[in-house]
Amino acid sequence: MREATQTEVRRAFDSGMPGLRPPRSVIVIGAGLAGLAVAYELAARDCEVTVLEADTRPGGRAYTLRAPFADGLHAEAGAMTLTPHCHYAMHYLRELGVETETADLLDTTFSYFARGRFFTPGPEAVAAAGLALHPHEEKLGVAGMIERYVTAVSDSLQPDLSAPDWEATELLAPYDRRSVHQVLTDRGASQAAIDLMEPMFLEMRGGDLKTASALSWLRHEASPHSLSNADPRWAKVKGGTDRFPQAFAERLKSRIRYRRPVVRVEQDEERARVTYLDHGSLQTMEAERVIVTVPFSAIRHIDFTDAGLSDAKHDAMRRVKYSSVVRVYLQMRRQFWPQRNASFSTDLAIRWIRDATPQLPGPRKIMECLMTGWRARAVSVMTEEERQNFVLTELDRMLPGARDHFETGASVCWDERPYAEGAYILPERGHSALLPVIRRPEGRVHFAGDHAGFEPNGGSMTFALESAARTVLELGLTGTP
Repeated sequence: MREATQTEVRRAFDSGMPGLRPPRSVIVIGAGLAGLAVAYELAARDCEVTVLEADTRPGGRAYTLRAPFADGLHAEAGAMTLTPHCHYAMHYLRELGVETETADLLDTTFSYFARGRFFTPGPEAVAAAGLALHPHEEKLGVAGMIERYVTAVSDSLQPDLSAPDWEATELLAPYDRRSVHQVLTDRGASQAAIDLMEPMFLEMRGGDLKTASALSWLRHEASPHSLSNADPRWAKVKGGTDRFPQAFAERLKSRIRYRRPVVRVEQDEERARVTYLDHGSLQTMEAERVIVTVPFSAIRHIDFTDAGLSDAKHDAMRRVKYSSVVRVYLQMRRQFWPQRNASFSTDLAIRWIRDATPQLPGPRKIMECLMTGWRARAVSVMTEEERQNFVLTELDRMLPGARDHFETGASVCWDERPYAEGAYILPERGHSALLPVIRRPEGRVHFAGDHAGFEPNGGSMTFALESAARTVLELGLTGTP
């Protein structure tokens, strides 16, 4: 069966997928946004669908922290930003009646802290910062560097790079064999310039530029989802991102079974079977089809020995890498820094600091520290108390008074989160060859999730939902055996 293209999936989705004939019974593994959307669409078509979720809540990496903060403060531990081009996310938000408001990443007061001083991204400030830039870079400023080292490369790869139904064409393929760091240095970028540009790359942060696929990065940077292309319509879920999966879950209710981690999937010519834990006992459930939405970072906990998966699928499961991310949240008695909606990229170990509550009323505030890559893995080993103390010590060097204003805190180490074991997909060199393999159904077993989308970069709610639409269409085209 030929896979539907990205354009075909969107066209079918927008038309309501008429004439779809889903199987009579389906088991969905995982209640992240992809699993919830699959179940929502199937339930609307009278399919007997059951969602098995290992955690106690829906949403997966759409996760809002509300404790231990005071005064109704909350912070996002995972997905947090929506663009007007998040087609599938915006569709479901409207349909489920979930409100949005202006994104925190808009209208920030952004600056750098390096070599013990603050400076802005403009040419004069960058030139005066004393960094080891090439002479021509001192005149560019950060925006000029991105234009020279990123945008110019993207422009040279058009129209292939931004094609709706894109693939690794002869023009693009060489960039999937090269790392982001290689492309930047080949264009003449100094390491200091790369360090200045890196905070703008969002999903490619964290010292992994030497392994990440340049093609995947360029595809994202040329898209409307790139921070460089942000516009005033960028949004977030009002009241917390977790309200989005909760709205799905409210519609599905008893179809979702929480605290039911799946440990085995098998299939034969007639049925698929799933074995899961139910309060200390092993239970088995059968259905015509199974949808696996578990991130490949955590899929090793499920036994597929008798699922008949191809060697290529097993290889993809082993090869896909996820970014290590730690987010630490510090509740402050009041805002003691002068900048409104502050955001700082630093040369300290804590890397990125921002006001995580710019739109919430004071006087209390939450400062967020985000670390990725090897720094995140190092901090993950610490205890919660050690982690908060480490961040406070570093933060005090940049913003004196941090420790004096600190009240309480929390952190999320995504590598250590059960059933996730990583933040979002980090496509390494050669990732374009894995994409169709990851998406491909294997008999009665289908795959969804942001890692199983058409786009090479995960971490997006809309990409997860697009994968759900593709999977539902796939099931309907497969039909009832």
